[in-house]
Amino acid sequence: MHNYSKELKESMVVKLCTPGGPSVFQLSKDSGISKVSLYKWRQAHGGIQLEKKLKPDDWDPNDQLKAVFKAEGLSEPELGEYLRKAGLLSDQIEEWKREALAGVTEKRKRGRPKKDPELVSLETEVKLLKRDLRRKDRALAEQTAIVILQKKAQQLWGTDEDDE
Repeated sequence: MHNYSKELKESMVVKLCTPGGPSVFQLSKDSGISKVSLYKWRQAHGGIQLEKKLKPDDWDPNDQLKAVFKAEGLSEPELGEYLRKAGLLSDQIEEWKREALAGVTEKRKRGRPKKDPELVSLETEVKLLKRDLRRKDRALAEQTAIVILQKKAQQLWGTDEDDE
């Protein structure tokens, strides 16, 4: 059984309770102090077990965006307090903000979203069918005009004897 100094115990508790700090397992491995001792020290010195904060790289993109929006509306002292509670740095918030803005500008550069290939093929087919229909309508109108002119010519000049 080891007898550790009060300063060592307090420094270990501070490391454990620091947002983004090492886990009990990691600190035990690094320092050679048993996990049970670290848990007891934290309980005795901290009073309550602090919630473990996520490291900035482990944050979900939705939570990152929420943090950016929350940080935007805060004054300097409020921002500092929020960053300490969340275990973040102001540089991390700025990086997340740049990433979000880059995503928005990238989406604008790409333009409209691509259409479904099946829809594109159907639209092409409709376009060709309409063109064909217009061509046939013009041909039918031309044939109708020819028939009408032939009838009028027949009425005016009569039927040719050669035609019979």
